[in-house]
Amino acid sequence: MVLVVGGMHQGKYVFARSLSEDVVKDLHTEIRRCMEGGEDPWALAEQVRSSHPQGVITMAELGCGLIPADAFERDYREAVGRISCELAKHADAVYRVCCGIAVRLK
Repeated sequence: MVLVVGGMHQGKYVFARSLSEDVVKDLHTEIRRCMEGGEDPWALAEQVRSSHPQGVITMAELGCGLIPADAFERDYREAVGRISCELAKHADAVYRVCCGIAVRLK
């Protein structure tokens, strides 16, 4: 599995598609839906990771801005960050994309 992270609209998906046709786009949005529905985002992340062992997962970096005032938004941002860390630990490669340029981190 390969993890591709970066800011919103920075070219993550285009880069991910250059690596594989098996792309899970914007996992952070699925995490939000999961949390809004009262489900466990960690279970979702594990299911995605295990069902796409040769695929690419893209996620936005959400922790670089202001700390949200809303408790759900803070919990969501923290969940995305911690899940990103866990996926990176298990990934064969990790890339960060900024302005359409990918830099390999792992």
